[in-house]
This record gives sequence, structure tokens and C-alpha cells, in this order.
Amino acid sequence: MRRLWSYIILAGTSLVLMGSTFANVFKNSTSNIEYSDGRELVFRISEKDESELIEKTDSGETPAQIVSKTMIERLDSMKVTNYEVATESYDTVKVTLKQETDENYGNIQTLMTFDGSLALSSKKNDFRVNSDESEKFITGKAYMETKNNYPTVNIPVGDHFKEIYDIVKQYKEDDDTSAAESQTTGEGEEAETTYTYNLYLWHDYEDGNTYEQTQSGNEDYDPRVANKIFMRFDVGELTTLEDEGKEIDKLTAYVNIQDANNDSKYEASDVRKAFATANYFVALINSGALDYKVTFLYSHSVSAMSEALLTTEGNLQWSFTLRATLVCIVIIALLLAVFYRLGALAVATLTLGSVYAGVASIILFTAEFNAAGVIALCAVAIASLACGVIQLTKLKEEAYRGRSLKKANSESTKKALLPIVDINVVLIIMGIFAYIFGGALMRTFAIISVIGGLASLILNVLGLRGMMWLATNTTKLQGKYEVFGIDSKNVPNVLNEEKQTFYGSYANKDFTAKKKPVAIISGLLLVAGIAGMIVFGTLNKGVVYNNGGTTLNSEIFIETNNKNTVVTEAMVREVLSHTYTYEKDESKAKALSDNISDILYETREDYGEDKDDTITYTYYTIKLNNKLDNSKVQGYYVELDEEGKEISRTYSTDYENGVSELLTETLKLEDPDITADIKVGNLVSTQQPEFAPVFWGTIVGIALSAFYLLLRYRLTRGLVSFIVPAGITTAVAGFFAYTRLAVTNYAVVTLPLVAVFALFVAIIFMNKERELVLEDKNRDNSIENRKAIMVRATSLSYSPILLASFLAIYIGINFFGFGPARSAWLYLIFVVGVLVTIFVSTTLFGPLSHLFFRLFSKVNLDKLTSKFKRKKRKKVVSTPRSAEPEERTFIGIND
Repeated sequence: MRRLWSYIILAGTSLVLMGSTFANVFKNSTSNIEYSDGRELVFRISEKDESELIEKTDSGETPAQIVSKTMIERLDSMKVTNYEVATESYDTVKVTLKQETDENYGNIQTLMTFDGSLALSSKKNDFRVNSDESEKFITGKAYMETKNNYPTVNIPVGDHFKEIYDIVKQYKEDDDTSAAESQTTGEGEEAETTYTYNLYLWHDYEDGNTYEQTQSGNEDYDPRVANKIFMRFDVGELTTLEDEGKEIDKLTAYVNIQDANNDSKYEASDVRKAFATANYFVALINSGALDYKVTFLYSHSVSAMSEALLTTEGNLQWSFTLRATLVCIVIIALLLAVFYRLGALAVATLTLGSVYAGVASIILFTAEFNAAGVIALCAVAIASLACGVIQLTKLKEEAYRGRSLKKANSESTKKALLPIVDINVVLIIMGIFAYIFGGALMRTFAIISVIGGLASLILNVLGLRGMMWLATNTTKLQGKYEVFGIDSKNVPNVLNEEKQTFYGSYANKDFTAKKKPVAIISGLLLVAGIAGMIVFGTLNKGVVYNNGGTTLNSEIFIETNNKNTVVTEAMVREVLSHTYTYEKDESKAKALSDNISDILYETREDYGEDKDDTITYTYYTIKLNNKLDNSKVQGYYVELDEEGKEISRTYSTDYENGVSELLTETLKLEDPDITADIKVGNLVSTQQPEFAPVFWGTIVGIALSAFYLLLRYRLTRGLVSFIVPAGITTAVAGFFAYTRLAVTNYAVVTLPLVAVFALFVAIIFMNKERELVLEDKNRDNSIENRKAIMVRATSLSYSPILLASFLAIYIGINFFGFGPARSAWLYLIFVVGVLVTIFVSTTLFGPLSHLFFRLFSKVNLDKLTSKFKRKKRKKVVSTPRSAEPEERTFIGIND
């Protein structure tokens, strides 16, 4: 009983330890805008030459749409894992990001409005080199390196940089001479070594800007110029390189790691912030010019897109995600208990341990927790569950052969080792290539998959073996097969020479019998999926899925300033109560005030033509809870008398301009002196992420995984392990394209999980078929016998495949039903992928593998390689030339 108690205590202690520390571990992680509150930054688009902005270009895109694409590229270059870029009307862009420090928001504001104008200058302002003079300044892309544990920003420079260096080098020599003279004369004053030999990098440099304007307290100080210098390069370091005979081919600037707690210890957040700052500098230097002038207007707080996982105090809160996770753990544990009884405790404990390691890896590698991270945790959980299912299924199989629990566990452990390794290796490979192709968005998926896969591998190879040894070697449990979900009636008594009679619930069922109709249906689904992705991706400029759901509700935008009459919120509501909209039936018209979901009020101070003159801008954003359709909606203003009776009515049938004009007229009825800029439009979200990189990264991951499996299970099975999972993944990806169901592009992050599960199913089948081939005592490799083995392997592997699929489907349905609504589509896609996998893999994987075996068996390798073989030399037999008799050698006689 001591072993059984050790088994229970080990599992219980592990569960208590993980449960008690999970909240503290997760609190140290960072989430993106999906799971943490953030801010919305609003930008205004205008022409650089101050001319009137054209609402649509020749390509049919608005200026806001053109600029939004550039903003997306710049956000990606800063490795922002999730954001939302939305356009409103033709001249407004809104960027929503997770909650950051004011400094980080300032960096993003600068990057979004930056027009690619860089300049290098000295403190003395006696020269300036613009970035467009590339032959004298930048010769390549800036990049980040780590030196002495500090992040550095490096800018490649060419031969012409020596002219700049010689000038500033002379400043240094003059400062050094001045310092030496001060010390020699003993004047007692500090030498004036004021770093005049440094180089300064500016952004948005304008003619007339000087270094003195950036220094607070100077007479020429200008706050508009103060933040334009963002990097300093120490020429003294360049002089050291020259003295050492090294080539000066780059400028290097160190980014200091700020000690937030002033305790001389760098926290993970301090290091993360320093590297984020360095990454911002690199993105700013490498960004090009904008097509339009972009002005930052204001920002305001917004709620998390899905839900906030932490409270404002940083504690774990009762969220939909947490609720779904807890329900999932309980139900999965109960399902395992139904099938495996006592063995379920080991599987559940090790699965939670693998998931726990995946969560901890987010903190270790400073990644952001996002929906892709939740998908990765599901992948790790399913991988670990599949390992447990394989081990315990083989335990049952060995028991049904008449072996004792102790012997059955020993044999099952040996047979389960390689498939357990295969499953986790495939998960790690998929994580690596998801990151290579998916970029920053899939970074969290990659980290959790790799670390979680390694943890699952170690825990299931060592931990599962150890825990099952403790359970099955308990003396009092010997012969009690029901404790592990084994029907003792089907266990033969080998002492009485009983033979095995039970091979599994589906041992006599031929799942390959309907391979032809399944192949036809699968082929049609695959062709339709590919066609849907190509057609709609081409028509919608890379947007494969129906993004109708990304057209958000309409908004009314009102802008005024303190040089005009102040517009109050009461005034705004009064105006909207007099403006009506309807689609077809005028009797069903509703006032815009009835559709208000929220009114946001923001102010911004900006400098006028004189730096001492400030203008206060006021912005109202009226969020409506419906969409105003451009072709159907009509608006009209109704003027009422004091008794509320209609006096006059003014119509407008044009959506964007007409309703704006109506609102302007109505506002002037409140006060004729009001001057306000009013725009009405639908808020349209730009799709993020891109579909193609994640999809092709998944396909390449499948290909590399199939190559690994090809080495493990031979050529025929390896080829099918690519064809079937790749076909399933493509069909699932295309299903939501040609059905035109409204899902966002973010749904693509589920494809690696679908691919991983399809590969898991392939491994279970191939391992069973390999076992049957090795157990064939006749060593019959004929086509007929291999077909019979294939059919039998499909039947015997169906039980673990079905159970693993059942657990995976529940995980998907659980998060679909209990998780946040925004990410529900991700799990529905996974459920569809699991169902397609069961439908296709259990019917077609074996026949396809056998088809390749039959084709390759016709190839005569000896005939193909005969021309490359060396010809055997004829044995030269020496003929005696002498008439004398020769001695012959006879073994045993001559000795």
C-alpha cells in the first residue's frame, strides 16, 4: 500500500502546488489588448502641402486606408502582438493597443506620425546631415544587438561618414586640451568638457531647429523641438575603435536599463522595457516616408477586446477564460476517470504540469499572453492527454493478452515510449515554424508549444512511467484490473492456457470499407477550400475570410476649439434628438439620440503659430449601436415648436456628407457662431493578422514533421503523414472562406492546432501498424498481408483515436461555450478540424499508405541501381607453368 499512497500523495502534492502558485505566476505575465485594458489613439490625415484632402484615390482607397496599411507595418516592426487599426470616414485612423506606460504610448504616437525625416548633427549646430543623403549617413537597415547584457541600436554607415567623424573628433581633442590646461593652471574651476563631440540623431528635423531649443531653461527652448532628439552617439567610443585599428562601419548607441525600484536589481519588466525601447528606435530609423501628413489628435482608455484577466490591482479576476479553464479541468478529469479509473490521476496531473510549464514560459521569455497563447495551451494539453491515452490504452491491450498489471505496465511503457516522443517532437516543430512564418503574433504560440512540448515529453516519459509503476506494482492491486478501467472478464488466464479473445471494441470493424465515397467527399472539400481561399483572397486583396463582422457600428465625430463657442454634451444630445434616420419606411424613423451607446469627450492642447500661444481642441465621439448604410439610410432634420409640433423638415439622402451637413445646420440653430467639423461614418477594422504567413507556416511545419515521421515510420507512411494533415488543414481553412461565414482573420491562429491534432492521429495509427508488422511471425511482406495488417491497424487504433478526439472536441466546445465571445470562432474551427480529422484519417490514412506501398513495391531497386554497381572482377586462377608436381593444401592434413 505504500506505493499506492506514494502515487496518491505525489499527484495530490503536485496539484496543490500548481493550484496554489498559479495565480502568482500568471500575475507576472503581460497580456495584449485582447486580455488587458488599453488605449485608443486617434490620428487625422491631411495633405502635406495643406491642400484639400481627396476623399478617394484613383485606386478606390481612402487616404485613411492607405495610411492604416503603413501603420500596421510599423506596429509589426515593433513586434506588437495584437492591435486593432480602424478607419473612420476618409481622414481618421484609430489605433487600439494594450495598456502601456505614457512613454511607450509616446513612442507609438511618434512612430505612427513619423514621416521618415532623420538628421544627424553636432551640439554646435555647425553641420547637419539628412537621412536622404544616404551616401553620407545611413547605408543599411538599423538593427539591435546585445552587448554586455545591454541592448544596443546599430546604424550602418559608409565611407563618407569619415568626413563627419573628423569634424567631431576635433571637438573631442579641443575639449581634452581645454581640460588639461585647466588642471595645469590650477584655476580650480571644473574643465568645460560638455560633450560637444557627441553626435545627435533627430526625427522630424526642420530647418532652423537647434540643440539649444531642446534644453529646458534656455531662452530659445521650444517644447515642439524638445523631443526630436532621441539618440546620442559617443564619438569617444569611435575614437577607441580607430585607435585599435578597427573599421568604423556603424554607429552604436546603448539603451540603459532603468532601475525602477532603485535597488540595484533589474526586474524582468525593466529589461523588457529596455529592449522594447531599442526595438522602437530600430523601427523608427527603418521606417520610410508617409504619403500624407498624419497628426495625433488625442487618446482615451478602452476596455480589453475580449476581457480583462487581471483586476486593476493586478490580481486574477473571475473571467470567462478562467471559468472555462476550471470547468475544462474538472470535466476532463472526470472523463479520464470514467475510462481509466486510477490511471486518470497520473494523466491529469502530468497534463496540468505541462500546461503549467507553458504558462511559466510566457514570463521566462517575456511574451504577451493572447488568444494564440490559449490555443497553444490547448495544443500542449491535447499532446499530454494523447500521451496518457496511448500509455493506458497499451496497458489495457497488454492486460487483455493475459499479462499481470505489473508485466502489462512494463510492456506498455516500452511500446508507448516512441509514440510519446513523436507526439511532442511534432508539437515542438510546429511551434518553431509557426513563429518563423507567423512573426510576433505567433511568438506566444511558439514559446508555449516548444517549452510545453519539452515539459510534456519529460513528464510523460519519466513522470508517467514512474507514477504508473507505483500504481501497478502495488501488491494489493494485483489482479484488480477494474481499478484501471480493464474488464477482468476479457483477461485470459494463461495458466489455464486460455487464449486472447478480446482485442478492442472496434477490432472487427473495417473503417476502410467506405474509402471511395469518403475520398470523393474529401477531395471536393479540399478543392472547394483551395478555390475559396484563392478566389476571395484575390478579390479582397489578401483577406480570405468574410470580414463583414469587422465593419463596426457608426460613429459621429465632432471637433471644435476654444476660439469658437464651446460645444457642450447637452448641445450634442439636443442636436441628435432632432435628426432622424430610417431605411425604407419613414414611419419607422428613429432619432439618432435613441441609438447612442456612448459619448466620449476629449480635449487636446496644441501650439499655435507662436510657441507661447496654445489652442484647446475639443472632440466628441458619439458611438452609435447600429450601422448607417450608405445606400439605404436617409437622414432628415425636424424643427419642432415649443409644444413639440413639427414646423419644418429638411431631408438628406447622402449618408456621409448629408448627415454631417444636417448635424451642422442643427448645431448652428443652437448657436449661429459655432464652427465645428462634423463627420459621420462606419468604423471599419483592418484585418490583423495576415492569413498567408500563418497558413504557409503551418504547411511547412507539417512538411518538416512529416519528414521526421518518414525517418521513423518509413517512406510510404511518411508521405501520407504529410498529405492527410496538410489536406485536412487546407480544407478546414478554406471551409470558412467559401461558406462566407463571418469570421475575422484572427481565426487563422487555430490552423496550427488543427494540423498538430491531425499529426497526432497519424502517429497513433502508424505506431499500431508498425507494431503489427513487427509482431508478424511469418514476416510476410506481400501486398495482401500488408493490406490485412493495414485494415487491422486501423480498427485497433480507432479506440485511442476516438478517445483523444473526444477529449479534444470537449476542450474546443468548452472554450466555445464558456470562453469570451470574441474568441469563440477559434474553438469552433478547431472542433470542425477534429471532426474532419476523424472522418478522413480513420478512413483514408491506411488505404493511402497501402496504395503507396503497392506502387513502390513494383519498383525494382536492383535494376535501377545496377548501372551504379561495380562489376565483379573475375577471379584469376594461376596455371602452373612447371612440369614439377605442386603441393596442395588440405585443411587438417598439412597441419
